[in-house]
Amino acid sequence: MKRIERVRLYPTAGQRRRLNFALDVTRQLFNALLQQRRDAWRMRRYSVSTKEQYRELTALRAEDARVAAVYRECQDAVLHRLDLAFAAFFRRIKQGETPGYPRFRGHLRWGQLEFPHGDRALKFNAEQTKVKIPGIGLVSLRKGRRVPTFGRAWLVRRGTHWFACFECERDVAPLPRTGKSIGIDRGVHVLAATSEGRLIGNPRFLARARLLIERFQRAVSRKRRGGKNRRKAVRLLARAYERIKEARRDFLHKAARKIVNASDAIVLEALNLRSMTRSAKGTMETPGRNVRAKAGLNRALLDSSFGLLRQMIVEKAVEAARTVVEVDPRYSSQECARCANVAAESRRERRYVCIGCGFRVHADVNAALVIRGRAELRPAARGASLEDLTDPRSVPDAGAELARCDQEVAA
Repeated sequence: MKRIERVRLYPTAGQRRRLNFALDVTRQLFNALLQQRRDAWRMRRYSVSTKEQYRELTALRAEDARVAAVYRECQDAVLHRLDLAFAAFFRRIKQGETPGYPRFRGHLRWGQLEFPHGDRALKFNAEQTKVKIPGIGLVSLRKGRRVPTFGRAWLVRRGTHWFACFECERDVAPLPRTGKSIGIDRGVHVLAATSEGRLIGNPRFLARARLLIERFQRAVSRKRRGGKNRRKAVRLLARAYERIKEARRDFLHKAARKIVNASDAIVLEALNLRSMTRSAKGTMETPGRNVRAKAGLNRALLDSSFGLLRQMIVEKAVEAARTVVEVDPRYSSQECARCANVAAESRRERRYVCIGCGFRVHADVNAALVIRGRAELRPAARGASLEDLTDPRSVPDAGAELARCDQEVAA
């Protein structure tokens, strides 16, 4: 399996200037390549190929010392990145989505230097306290676990910090079997509820830092555009957002690790996050309703990072030889985990009281039990829609005993 090892870099002032110089050259190269393809098609209806631009890049390096000062593989990666952008553009057109033509990149929208053959370009010293970067020199690293054999690598600028990322091959290390499978229900009030009755609270890092963020935003708005003080205020605002992001990632890493360690199989909802966080503004002809409330809900959903939690659970499960199953999430919050009765009236805020059998439990725990039960119904490891009455998984009695919770959960 592949795993990304990220290491903090500590470049000197001169090395920072050279790194920023390489970013500027690669960004301008990306914009020039995009402009060439755009003009050739608009003026002559001619599609410039990758091979043509590769040959022109070789000629440009022989003529322009500024371009030649940057490592060649970084520039080849820029051309590959442009190819990927156009491939995604044409794919979206074929699928009937918003095309999203590749855009020119400004200074704040370009912060990565890629090395497709990183093992040839980046060299560690024996102690792995420094890494040699072509055109930059020996850059100090943050001490920590050793980076194993790697292939592709890239350098990333986040605010005022620099990081080196290495794509490594790791062997699967199976964890001891627990003989348990759990369902996970993700939500805003409770980040994750398990079918065993465990609740993982939602820290809401962005909401907790709202007052600080607003103060930094007001400081930016009061500064003159293009001024030195405005740039300082922007850096402070970016650093505040970066701290929120790192705190959220750290929390989700720990939560995902506990979930994976506790069970052999993890069952999740197959959520469509793009649809869930879609804006409710509407159009001039058909304006949306409750736009302000929906915007607040979208903000809370994005702050919870359901997608990142799922990604971390899957990555850690693959490394530990665990199984991850996704099921249909429809009506999971209204269905009873004991009798399979579906009724919106059974859910009362954070409590679930079934109007059919009287089953009482925390609403999110009930949803987690339903999610686990859908994965255990036949055929195994598949979800079923409640409307599909011809599917044996939709029969209320099929596998109902597997979804019953323990006495301590029901208490």
